[in-house]
Amino acid sequence: MDWLNYHHLYYFWVTAREGGLTKGAAKLRLTHSTLSTQLHALEEFLGGELFQRQGRVLVLSPFGVEISRYADDIFKAGSELLEMARGNSTKLRSVLRVGVAPALPKTLAYRLLQPALSSTEPGPVAVRQDSQERLLDDLALSRLHLVLSDQPPPEGLSSKAFGHLLGETEIVIYGARRLAGRYRANFPRSLAGAPMLLPASGTSLRRLLERWLTEKEVHVQVTGEFDDAGMMRSFGANGHGLFPVRAALAAEVEDAHGAVPVGVVDGVRERYYAISTERRARHPALVALLEGARKRLLATEPHQRRRSSVRRAVRGAKS
Repeated sequence: MDWLNYHHLYYFWVTAREGGLTKGAAKLRLTHSTLSTQLHALEEFLGGELFQRQGRVLVLSPFGVEISRYADDIFKAGSELLEMARGNSTKLRSVLRVGVAPALPKTLAYRLLQPALSSTEPGPVAVRQDSQERLLDDLALSRLHLVLSDQPPPEGLSSKAFGHLLGETEIVIYGARRLAGRYRANFPRSLAGAPMLLPASGTSLRRLLERWLTEKEVHVQVTGEFDDAGMMRSFGANGHGLFPVRAALAAEVEDAHGAVPVGVVDGVRERYYAISTERRARHPALVALLEGARKRLLATEPHQRRRSSVRRAVRGAKS
């Protein structure tokens, strides 16, 4: 079995953080030639070029960027180990690395993660947003502990991925007060020709809404498409079109944006998943996230209360 020379890896890590050989050599108190020799030895061992030259500047190669990420984890863990061994920490704090799919609203992502942040064994949480495809690739490479998404893992993945259902929420159509009043009566037939703001094409919620509109034989006028739910709500609150809101976030939309409900999208629910490579969660923060989401955020009883309150608001606005 080959053994990694951690001295060489440390020299590389410092050089990458310092931004070049000259600064790295100064930090390490090595000559430029000595450091260069050590880095070349590491490149030969790993089988790839760690740096590449752009003009007069030496920058990390794509391979070097990947190695740098691993080195960050290795030397951070080493630092925490020393802290624990010297009595400055009672236990090692394990980082929870989370990927968030772009279709998931930031507020909802926070609510899903909040139990993990408040767990009895808190540790740092590293959150990254990217396409679900890239996040699942990183999950397979153990760069992430889990991925939060509004879609389960697709079938046919080359690596194992398990979708832990966290819960679901209904969808409600909202609008600025003056605009909403025009389309509330005879909902959803009233939406024919209505200006509508929708999530970006290809997202789970967009597909659900388009299928629902097709089933209702209602054709709307799409006046905006958005990758970011918060931006869509801002446009909608300013009267640029009706817009969908997850019932779990209804109170926030009403309080922050002054929007009012038009009607409930009957039969449509958006589900939320924590995707991991473990069939049963072991990371303490992940366990807290799963249990907390199921018991508090999207549990059946609170969900029913939210749905009833939204429906009462719609009926009250109609009268």
